[in-house]
Amino acid sequence: MKLSSIRRRILIFLIPLLFVVWGVFSAIVYNLTEEELYETHDAQTFQLASVIAQLQGDTISSEHLDEHHVIGDYFVVIRDASGNDIYKSSDKVVLPKTLKPGVQEIEHGRDDWVVWNFPGQKTGQHYIIGVIFDEAIELADQTVATVSIPLALVLVFSIIATIFIVKRGLRPLTALSETLATREPGNLGKVTTEKQPDELVPIVDSLNMLFDKIEEHLAREQRFIDDAAHEIRTPLTVVKAQCQVIERETLDDATRLRFDNIIEGVDRATHLAAKLLEHARAGQDTHKEITEHDLLPVLQESLAQQAHAALDKNVELQLLQSEHVEAVVDPEDLGAVLGNLIGNAIRHTPVDGQVIVVLNRDADHIQLSVEDSGPGVPEEFREKVFERFFRMPGQSSSGAGLGLSITQTLCRRNGIEISIGKSERLGGACFVLKLKK
Repeated sequence: MKLSSIRRRILIFLIPLLFVVWGVFSAIVYNLTEEELYETHDAQTFQLASVIAQLQGDTISSEHLDEHHVIGDYFVVIRDASGNDIYKSSDKVVLPKTLKPGVQEIEHGRDDWVVWNFPGQKTGQHYIIGVIFDEAIELADQTVATVSIPLALVLVFSIIATIFIVKRGLRPLTALSETLATREPGNLGKVTTEKQPDELVPIVDSLNMLFDKIEEHLAREQRFIDDAAHEIRTPLTVVKAQCQVIERETLDDATRLRFDNIIEGVDRATHLAAKLLEHARAGQDTHKEITEHDLLPVLQESLAQQAHAALDKNVELQLLQSEHVEAVVDPEDLGAVLGNLIGNAIRHTPVDGQVIVVLNRDADHIQLSVEDSGPGVPEEFREKVFERFFRMPGQSSSGAGLGLSITQTLCRRNGIEISIGKSERLGGACFVLKLKK
């Protein structure tokens, strides 16, 4: 039978278990109570048989009595109308001369007794039967114990079993929660409804509809940024071109400075538009297939592209451990990541500084490090530097504040772990990339 419902799954396991528990412990209660009552019945039967035997002038050996009871626990007395004892089964108890009919308690020595006095209707004789009070209490205690202890065990076992079965029955809900919790932020793929309980199917369907709406909204946002970046770059290019064709020799110094400021502002706006376009493209193609590629050509090309910027600031740019290593990554994405990291390192490194790229191969991953001799990134800002448009306080170098945000997006798309720390070699920032083999 397919357990396609959480409710049915729990009930199918819980109800039979409760029946089994009830049957087992009912049998235990019955056996314990039966044993105690049989012991008491045996002792009372022996006492009755002994009385009959003595009235007939005979005796019965106590070796047939259960070891849990002794002869002195019970007594039988027959008393005439004058209060004289005609028969006494035991001299252990001395009864008062007068006893009221019915049940009563008497004290003799250190023992308390429960005594029943039954008057005869024809002869006026009194038939008296007594049992030691402790024996009656013991019978009550044993009866309660034989019932309450197993019932307590039933309660404890039922609670444990219920918790276990409910936990087992709700396992699909826990599995769904873990699946959603471990998802990457950019993974908006559908959650499968296969093997899901009936109660979870509507929830999963609603989640899938929500994911579709979010993905559609993000796609619209990315298209808007893409189109806006394209539209902005065209007029900026025209403005810059018009400024550059003006004959600067005919202008006075103040006007020439104004045109230089215009061109610098256009360059910054163009750079921002390019970064916005790059950011939009980085968020696209999140499901493209990624295979193994040789990292050395990507590293060499990335360093070659930044060589001119390093030369302008007289920054030493170096690649350590240059060997052919393959990793699961998109070479274009890795090139963009390295370009951003190396470019940032050169930008924040002072003149005559040093930037190195280190390649290490571990047992389960490939590690790339970009280190510089700049001021580094304070620990309180190491998480914020990946946010869009974030710039550290007091930073003087130019930039749009989008490079590291783009880098993080590309790393997520390629399953690369990125972290930031302090370089032990150079004392500045150290960006570490962990790539899958």
